[in-house]
Amino acid sequence: MSATVPDTAASERGALVASSYRQLAEIYHDLLSRDQLDQVLERLVKTVTHLIPVASILIAEAQTEQRLLKPIVAEGGWPDGFLNATLPFGEGLIGLAAERGRPILCNDAHLDPRAGHVAGTPIGEPEAIISVPLVARGVVIGAMSLYREGEDASFSDLDFELAQRFADAATIAIENARTRAELRELGRRDELTGLLNRRGFNELLTAALADQSQAPVSLVLLDLDDFKSVNDEHGHLCGDDVLAEVAGVLRDSVGGRGQVCRLGGDEFAVILTSAGMIDAQVISGLVHAALANHVVTLSSGHVTQRASIGAASTDGVADADAEMLLREADRAMYDAKPEREPVRLRLVSDAGA
Repeated sequence: MSATVPDTAASERGALVASSYRQLAEIYHDLLSRDQLDQVLERLVKTVTHLIPVASILIAEAQTEQRLLKPIVAEGGWPDGFLNATLPFGEGLIGLAAERGRPILCNDAHLDPRAGHVAGTPIGEPEAIISVPLVARGVVIGAMSLYREGEDASFSDLDFELAQRFADAATIAIENARTRAELRELGRRDELTGLLNRRGFNELLTAALADQSQAPVSLVLLDLDDFKSVNDEHGHLCGDDVLAEVAGVLRDSVGGRGQVCRLGGDEFAVILTSAGMIDAQVISGLVHAALANHVVTLSSGHVTQRASIGAASTDGVADADAEMLLREADRAMYDAKPEREPVRLRLVSDAGA
């Protein structure tokens, strides 16, 4: 009776597979615990290069309607500005993987016409490529390519298998991070107008004041005049229509020069960064004129909704905080009530004046 000779190579491969899958399980847990997409992507790159050593890696997100891939991670020898490029579906191995929704292993990519060439990288250099689509709920949300370079460059079947398992982990992690980001953003938005709500306003203003590169910071506050009469005469649904139209007027008049927010009720705000009191005055004037010239057509009549506007600025003021800026803008807004002046401005340093 002969003894069975153990297959050493098979045993070693089995041990490697088991070790790799244990690491993948740990990676799933780690990736799912991370909220920020940039944190997820950083962890993805570190992980994949540990499990499957590579010369470079590319992760791209899909712009499905345009049938384009937009690089979001490019580690290795990529040319300057590559992250600003776009890669068409169906072009290059990563484009083919995205278009077909199937992984590709090519150990002679330099000889394969499907691989294409990225401008600014060496031509004809021997390389091996694995390209894998990132598929969530049957939809391609991106793709990933791994690269090895040199005469002996190649990927094994195990490398190919691990890359596909890793792509599954990457897809779940990216989707999870995006879902959390969307939920956070929903919590910062006013449902009626789509503007940042009080929470979003507080976060944005605090961040702006903490960033010296955005100084000076100015704040414009608006309180709609006699808005209660709109609700009383036309009903609350029509009142909501007026608020939504006012939000649109504010967005249009401010444009890209500031961030418009709804603080609650009939009170709005505009945060201006790298903008002093003169800028706040210009924006206040534009908003005042835009509201005065805008007629809201309701089923029950027409409304021209005016507002009291006050502004304050940190221009020339050291160590100003959100509370100070809000207080001074609010004082200026109160002074701008109809029986006084339509627009008032205050420097934070006016406090106590």
